[in-house]
Amino acid sequence: MSVRTILDEILPELLKEHQLELIELHIPAEHRIEIFVDGESNVSIEQCAQIMRELRGRTAEALDSFQITVSSPGLDKPLRHPLQFKKSLNKSIEVLMASGEKHQGVLLEYAPELLRLHLFKASKNKSGAKPPLSEQMLDLPTSEIKKVSKLIFFS
Repeated sequence: MSVRTILDEILPELLKEHQLELIELHIPAEHRIEIFVDGESNVSIEQCAQIMRELRGRTAEALDSFQITVSSPGLDKPLRHPLQFKKSLNKSIEVLMASGEKHQGVLLEYAPELLRLHLFKASKNKSGAKPPLSEQMLDLPTSEIKKVSKLIFFS
């Protein structure tokens, strides 16, 4: 049985028990597994460690030779899962469209087919501070979106 098959069978139930969602499962190299999870509230290091221990316990010896990392998606990871978008409501994001066009603003609404942004005013300020909001709202069809990232501002 392949590693992917084993994980596909075990992870959904394990994460459900912990009230978490699988955001991404990545096997970047031989003997390495990266599992990114998220929940309604922030995921703790203790939760990640517990999931890893339980995963090892449920897979017997099948994953003994693998380095397994379980974590929540970092700030540098794009938003992909509906849960991530719901948690990002009223927060600053950047949207890269398939056309190459970028939009920055506050996520007002999320639906599987649409994102609604309250756009920031164009600003030449390079201080890293959050720009003011404009009067403009923008609806973006998710079918035309390439990537959505969180925006972090420093004041």
